[in-house]
Order: sequence, then C-alpha cells, then structure tokens
Amino acid sequence: MPLALTRSLRNRLCTCLLWLLASAVTSLASTESAWVVRTWRTDDGLPNNYVPALAQTPDGFIWLANHGDLARFDGATFELISCPSFGTIADRKVNVVLRRRKGGLWLATDHSALFQLESGTVRAFTNGLPNMIAWQLVEDGQDALWITYGGSTVCRLKDGNVTRFNRTNGMPVAPRSGCSIAADRDGKIWLATAGKLEFFNGTNFETALTVGSSDIPVRITAAGQGGLWICADSRVLHWQPGSAPTEFASFKSDQPASEPTVLMEDRNGAVWVGTSSSGLFRCVTNGFEHVPTSHNSIFGLLEDREGCIWVGTGGGGLDQIRPCVARLEQGGNGVSLETVQSLCEDNQTNVWATLAGGQILRRDHTGWNIVSSNAAWSGGRATCVAADRSGAVWIGTRVHQLVCWRDGHFRVAARLPCMIVHALLADSNGDVWVGGEVPEFLGRIHNGALEAIPLPPNIRIIRAMAEDNSGNLWLATSLGVLLRVTNGRVFDETASTTGSPVSIRCLHATPDGTLWIGYVGSGIGRYKDGKFAKIGPPEGLFDGIVSQIASDQRGWLWLGSDHGIFKVREQELADVAEGRAAAVRPIHYGRDDGLPSVQASAGDSPGAIQTRDCRIWFPTLTGVAIIDPRRLHEDPNPPAVLLRRISVDDQVVAAYGSDAPLSTQVDLKQDSATIQLPPGHRRLQFDFTALTFGAPENVHFRYRLQGIDDNWIPGGPQRSASYSRLPAGRYRFQVQACNGDGFWNETGAAFGFSVTPFFWQTWWFRCCAFACLVFAVTGVGRYIWFHRLQLRLRELEQKAALDRERSRIARDIHDDLGGSLTQTSLLLELARKNRADAGKADAYLGQTSASIIQVVGALDEIVWAVNPGNDTLPHLLDYVGQFAAGFMRAANIRCRVDLPDDPPNRPLAPEVRHNLFLVVKESLNNIVRHANAREVRLWGTVSAENLSLTIEDDGHGFAQEPPDSAEANGLRNMRQRMADIGGRCLIESKPGFGTRVSVFLIWPPAKSGS
Repeated sequence: MPLALTRSLRNRLCTCLLWLLASAVTSLASTESAWVVRTWRTDDGLPNNYVPALAQTPDGFIWLANHGDLARFDGATFELISCPSFGTIADRKVNVVLRRRKGGLWLATDHSALFQLESGTVRAFTNGLPNMIAWQLVEDGQDALWITYGGSTVCRLKDGNVTRFNRTNGMPVAPRSGCSIAADRDGKIWLATAGKLEFFNGTNFETALTVGSSDIPVRITAAGQGGLWICADSRVLHWQPGSAPTEFASFKSDQPASEPTVLMEDRNGAVWVGTSSSGLFRCVTNGFEHVPTSHNSIFGLLEDREGCIWVGTGGGGLDQIRPCVARLEQGGNGVSLETVQSLCEDNQTNVWATLAGGQILRRDHTGWNIVSSNAAWSGGRATCVAADRSGAVWIGTRVHQLVCWRDGHFRVAARLPCMIVHALLADSNGDVWVGGEVPEFLGRIHNGALEAIPLPPNIRIIRAMAEDNSGNLWLATSLGVLLRVTNGRVFDETASTTGSPVSIRCLHATPDGTLWIGYVGSGIGRYKDGKFAKIGPPEGLFDGIVSQIASDQRGWLWLGSDHGIFKVREQELADVAEGRAAAVRPIHYGRDDGLPSVQASAGDSPGAIQTRDCRIWFPTLTGVAIIDPRRLHEDPNPPAVLLRRISVDDQVVAAYGSDAPLSTQVDLKQDSATIQLPPGHRRLQFDFTALTFGAPENVHFRYRLQGIDDNWIPGGPQRSASYSRLPAGRYRFQVQACNGDGFWNETGAAFGFSVTPFFWQTWWFRCCAFACLVFAVTGVGRYIWFHRLQLRLRELEQKAALDRERSRIARDIHDDLGGSLTQTSLLLELARKNRADAGKADAYLGQTSASIIQVVGALDEIVWAVNPGNDTLPHLLDYVGQFAAGFMRAANIRCRVDLPDDPPNRPLAPEVRHNLFLVVKESLNNIVRHANAREVRLWGTVSAENLSLTIEDDGHGFAQEPPDSAEANGLRNMRQRMADIGGRCLIESKPGFGTRVSVFLIWPPAKSGS
C-alpha cells in the first residue's frame, strides 16, 4: 500500500475517533445549544427548492440563485426576477450570484455569460469567457472579478478585459471537486486546488502552502482576524501567511463520500461548513456541532446583517438558522411531560413538576426523573409543588395531605380539612400558604403548625396565589373573586377591579408593586396603587385567555395562553392602562422560534416560574416550554422600510427595482419617482415591506395618506394598504415600521403622487363654468331687471294713460258739460228775469231744455268713453252707428249706416276707442255745421289688418281746406287723433260733390304666445 494512502487512512481513522468523542459531548449539550431552523420551500413561495447561491444587497434584500432563476426575498415574499427581462440572457440560467463591493450584483450563468446588475441596468460580458459552468465568484481588493470553473480554469475580469488561467500557464490540475477561491481581508486572491494553497502575485499563481494530498477537497474563506480558514480532510484550520496553520476544530461527516462544499465565518468568529451530503456544521474553538437543516446537501451560506444564517440546500429549500430562544421539553429518561400542572425550583436549581396524573418529577443534571415512584412516597396523587428558601419542597395532594420533601425524605407536614390542594405559596417570611377545596380552605404553615384563615362564603376554588412587595398575599378563585390577605385578615378586592367576578387563572406580582391578573377571555388586568385597568385583544393583546404570567426582569412580561406563549413590554401595558397609548404590540413565539403549537396549562399554582439562571419555564399540555431571555438581544436598529409595489385596479404601475431591471413601471427606488392616476380608477393598493429577517412576523406597520388620513393608521403585521376612488388632488403615502423590540423607523418610506381630475374638475372648466354662471346670472338679472322695468314702464304708461283719460274726462266735462251747464244756468237766469214776459220766458226755457238734452248727451258720451266694458270693437261700432243716426236725426239729415253685423270681438284701448269716436263725431259735426247736406252715409269694414270707417255726405264740399279757421283746426285734430292711435285719416272733398272722410286703424301685431 502506498505511503501516502496509508497516511491518509490513518488520518481519517484518527479523525473518526475524534468525531465520535465530540459527538458524544455534543449530544450532552445539544439541548443547551439548540438552533431554530425555519425553512421556505415551494409551498411557501420559493420558486424552486434547489438554492445554490445567496447574496444580500445593501438595501436589505436577500437574492438567491434558484435552480437557474433569480429571486429576491424580503422576509415575507419571494419575487422572481425573470431572466427574459435581462434581454440578452433569455436562454441562460443563473447559478451564481455575488454582491458587488460598489453596489449591485454579479450574475454567472451556465453558458459562458456574466452579467452585472446595478441600479436597474444590465451589463453583459461574454468575450473571452469559457463556455463552462461557473462555480464561484469573488472580488479582489482592486475590484477585479474572479470566476472559477470546473477543472482547472480560473478567469479574471478587470475593466472589461478577461484573463484566463489554466493548465497551459501553470495552473495545477484540480480534483473532481474543483478549486476554491477567496479574497482575504486585504483583498488578496487565494486559490485552493489539488491539495495546495496558492496566491496571485499579480502575474500568475504561486504556491504558498501544501494542505494535503491532491485528491482531498479543500475549501477556503477569509478570516475576520486575518489570514484564511481552510477546511481540508475534515479539519478546520486557521492559517496566517508566514506561520504554520493551527487546527481550529475537527469534524467528521457520517457519510464517507461527503465533502465540504462551502465555508463561511460568522460575526462571532464561528466557522460554518456545508457538506455535499452530511449537512451543516458549526465549528468553534471548543468543538463543533451538527446544525439541523432541511436537506443534507449544502451549497450556499450567507450571514445577513442581523446575524441570521441562511443556507441554500440542494433540494430542501431555503433555511434560516437562529439561536434557539424557546424550546419545548417533552420528556426523557422514559418520562413523558404531557399535561404539566405546576412547577417550582429548589435551592439546588432542580426543577420540580407535577403532572395531571399525579406524578411528581424532578429535573437535575441527568434529566427528568419520576420522584413519586420512590418507595418513601405515600402521598397519593400530587397536585402542585412549591419550594421555600430553606430548600424544602412542599407538595399538595388530593388526599387531605400536605407533604414536605427535605433532605431527600418525604414526610406529611399537615393533615388538611380540605381534600384537594390547588395552590401553594412560600412567602418571604418563611410561611407556607395552602389553598384547597372540598371544602374551600385557606391555611398557613407557621412555625410548623397549620393555621386556618377564615374566608368569605361562596368563593369557589382558590387557584392562584401571589405575594406583593408589601407582604400582602393575593388570592384568586375560579369564580373570579380577588382576595387580599393582610395581617391574617381577608379582604375582598373584586369590586375594586372588575366590579363583578370574572374567572381568574393566574396572578403575578412584580417588584414595582403591580399585581398582574390573568383572566379567562378578558386578557390581563393591572392593579397598582388602587387603580385597575384591563388589557385584552381589543387593545392588541395576542390572546384573551391567559393562564400563566412571568416577568424576565428585563422589562418584558411573558404570558402563556391557550394559543401559545407571547411577551409584552410592561411599559406598553402601563401606557395603555394609564391612557397614554391605545394598543400594545405583543411578540408571539411559535413554531418558527422552536416552539410547536403549545397551550399553557390552566392547572394549579405555582405555574410559570423564572429560575435562578433567568430562564422562564411554562407548564403546557405537551411539555415544559423553556424561554431563555438572555439569548434575546434587543435590536435598537429599526428595520429598513420600502415600498415594493403600487397597483391601480390590479395593474402594477410602480415597483421597487433596486438592482433589478424594470420594464415600464416607475422605479420606487428613485426619490423623484411619481405617478399620475386617472380620475376613473377604482382601487389603489400600496404593497410595502420591512427588510428584517429575525422575526418578520413580529414587524408592525403604520401608514397614512396625507390628504386623506390625518393620523397614523395602525396596520399591524399587514404589509399592504388600499384606497378606493381618490378624488383629484396631490397625495403623499407614508409608511413606518417597528421591529419586534418596538423600535420604530420614524423615517420610513414615502411616495408622492397625484390624481388627475375629470375634465369637469379642471381649472379651465371651472373657470368656463364660472364665467357661464356669471353670464347666466347676469343675463337672468338683466332679464328680470328689464322685465321689472317694462312692468314699471307699463305701470307708468297705464298711469299716464289714466292721467290722460282723467284729463280728457275733466276736459270734456269742463268743455262740454261745463259750457252747457253754464249756458243752461244763464238761460234759466234770463227766464227768471223775464217772468213777466211769458214769450221770452218760454223761449229761454226751450233753449234751456235743449241745453239740458245736450248735457245729457255729452254726459252719456263721457260715461260710454270711461266704461271699460265698452273696450271692444263691437261696442265701438254699435255706439258709433247709434250716435250717427241720432245726431243726424236731430239735425234733420237722413243718415244711412252700413256697419258689419258681426264684427270680431277685438279689444280696443280706451284711448283708441275714444279718439275714433271723436273723429267720427267731429266729421258728423262738420257735416251738420258746414256741409248743408241732405244725406250722410256711414259705412265700415273690418279685416285682419285694419279697421276702416267712412263718413260721406252730399253737401256742397270744398276745394281746399280753409286755412287758420275752426274748420281747418278740426280737420287737423282729426288727423292728429288718428296719428296718435297709430292710424290715419283721409279727407276727400270736391265742390258740389260733398266730402268723404275715411279713417283707417291698423291692428297692432299679435303678441307671441297669444
């Protein structure tokens, strides 16, 4: 057998023995160094369960090569970055991804193509690169990119130029597993291949160290303290140039064919080793441990900026590894920890427990053991346990007994009047309090003697006890009665808290004097300084049924409920209780934190405890949940918040591109990004995220839309907000987030946008509408004004017409009646003076009679003229005909009247009717006085256009109108009267042939709508 092979076999055997020894040590300490592994697979949105490479960009996204696809992850959602969007690599698949030092990403594909992504742009490199599958990418201190391929090929890309290193220029032949490349802390390039460690001297590679035979796979990575970490032959070595390598740890995979695939140092100095088929190992100075993963083939390792370890597997998906803070112990040494009822810790740091079946367990350095199986135990079924300061453990039972364990022996400490003990408490004075039922009982062991304390009636079972910082004992019953025991006297405090009984499951007193009360369905109560407040699910509490309460002395209150274990800051609870805040932000610990679905026991007291090593123990129905707050490190750095996507009516209009190229959407990474929404949109949705990976489910958001929301809207863990049908205007959406420790990112993310108005909402339309309204109002106003003016003018015209009519009547009365009456008066006076002369007197009386008749006729004309009932054409024609006949008869002149028998009932204004009558009267009067006629003819016609009246006599006529005479004035008056009413008067005369007077009245045009 060759010497090299013998030496290799010997080394492997020695390593195997070391691994077996280390495995034994690790198995003993595994419960204390457990890890929480959270896995994402295709069911969780991961594009593919094969993850060969990982990287985290400065904005916080985790990028992963995912069986050819490229995806990024924000802790909640995987976003597939489609290769066709890169344009030139639509037919290639990404298999290596590396974060660039200057920002952006390097992508290596399976067909000799290399791509650089930066700020949404893509730059391709193909010239000079081999048509091979890339294995590793690394940048040196000069920002040159190095790429390793299968076999012995290494390429260097600098300023767009490719330099190839292979066997033709001195590169050794690499083993089947290929070579490993790394840049040290100073940016120097190292290459491990064929059992040798080489460095790049600026021209070619030079051997610096031999680390094993040429067939041993070697993996290297930079060490934070300088030098390199080397994994070779199942050993992890640290090597500083110029010195011999030192062994850091040694591990052995359980499969002979397994080999290291990837190496990484975390921020704490531990080295993580991924293997081809044996899973993941964590190596520290005192040994190594096998860290569980979802798959045994490990290809990618990454530590994010929060300290979480990410593992890319060869088929199990993406794993996140965090130190275990919470775990569930379900037994050991043949003991099952189902239905734990009560817990306590003795002064030897042993933890005691009772089960629902009555067994008593104790956990020491060997694990859990059944104590009640001891032959000395005769107490029957145990219910609860409590430890005092002297080291004694007190055990309540169901058989009227209180048992004490001291110095390794059981003894019956007291015979109780009650059958079942449900609550025990060892107070600060060394007394032990006992609460039981059947019947209800409260007792105190003082100086070894049992003392009964009187209780109020009908309180039901005492199920919880607590002592406050003033030495008061608090009792809670299943009925919901809260009792305070001070100086041996019991006081009912129920009315000071809930007012009426609400079932209570647990009590817990904190050093600041606060009593915390766990209710069934109502959450928890806070009673301090005589003030009570209740905080439940409406105030943000994770669960309303609280069965266990404990504090960690770090400001957190831990609660066990029907739906698991969670914690809340005591200050937040105080703020809500005192009205300074509206809600609390609980943090739930479940499957992703190492705890499967657990339900806290609602058993006996004491329940949840904090042991001397600061761990909190919760009894549950499936085991004992153990929380180690020391492993919880508050992160004062709030999470980075960004908008991922904006959708309008389910169409993406803006997205966070970062280094990924976008097609047509607005890039939300740009501070100047903005969009304009159409006025008819139905729904606007904002998708946002907080880039924190430790516990993304405990991240809480709040948001507001300036222009709509005046205050912040608490969004809880929900990562989206939507609005419907925003009115036109400018808006600014803001979102902030806080991590699980309550630290808010006050800056958050913001995005301004606008909603364009409908055309009827635009300024120009409103101006036009306003102008139209002004014009319309003005037009209506002018119309109303003109209408009122016309009415006023009409009123004035009517008044003027009335005044004219009155004047005319007055004139007629004065001229006709007045003159006639004056004449009549004179004639009567003459008749009176000539009474002696009968002839003269009779003559004067005859003249008087004629004058009176004339007065009566004049009066009849006046009455006819002023009577509105006569304001029609038929009345006018009838009156004119009668007047003409009567006037001519009195003058002994024959008169022929030929007027229409059935004229239209057309209305005539009083002025028109009067003037027409006066023209006719004046014509007849002229005939009687001047024409010396024997016959007068009056006829008329009525048409749709006018009225025509003609008065014709057979008198002597005249050749021309007499100038400046009464007759001439009469003719002019006739024409003027007709002109005043819109008509005309035509006078025709010839000596010896009589005179013809024709009057024409043109009808006014009919009014519209009449």
